Amino acid sequence: MIVPLMIVALAAGAQDTPPVHEARLDDIGRAGRTNGSGVFVVHRSLAPDSFVEVTALDTGRIILAAVRAGAPLPPDRVADLSPAAAAALGLPDVALVAIRIRPVTPTPQDQTVLRAGGVVARLDAPQPLLVALRRRLPTTARPSREMLRASVSPPARTPKPFRPAAPVVVAAPATGQWFVQVAALSDGPRAEQLANSVGGVVRRTGTLYRVQAGPFATRAAADTARASLVRRGFGDARMIAPN
Repeated sequence: MIVPLMIVALAAGAQDTPPVHEARLDDIGRAGRTNGSGVFVVHRSLAPDSFVEVTALDTGRIILAAVRAGAPLPPDRVADLSPAAAAALGLPDVALVAIRIRPVTPTPQDQTVLRAGGVVARLDAPQPLLVALRRRLPTTARPSREMLRASVSPPARTPKPFRPAAPVVVAAPATGQWFVQVAALSDGPRAEQLANSVGGVVRRTGTLYRVQAGPFATRAAADTARASLVRRGFGDARMIAPN
């Protein structure tokens, strides 16, 4: 009688443990637009007040976004993007765009930035990854004019260029010779936007634009800034010593 009782107990324990689906979710599809302020998405199944990583398959840009409740989505969409989220991803003002969306748990600091309406950016997706993700994009019929009109409202006026409401890191001192290199990008405007968000500068080297936070007065201040950048997702951040 001991073995059957053990089997029953194990089965009961398994039934008491709810399955986890959202941790494995990796949606690739098309997103429309929604209205509202802040960097957020409306998703078909993810719970409001959670957070996601969004990758634009056209531009390769990656950001974090909050999940909010919204109207039910039509079958051809996996999510709707807020105007600020679409701007941060560098997406054109069209009805449907290709994205990848995954649940994440941001750091408390990143959650604070998102709730304040700011942008939390990650390094752009490499081209080989984008090629692989685009192959997984579902094929759909071309949307009708009625679908285009229903999925996005025409803007009342030309939108102003998007500027983050809060910087990613604390602004650096105005003087000093120490810098922290955050990233090297091939897109000049994108590099300028990233430099503004980390309180830094852009130095061009050939075809690359090197984004450097700073300047900092001491090595210790630069090292503190580097550690903060690493925690915010810039894992390749490194200190640049004075010449």
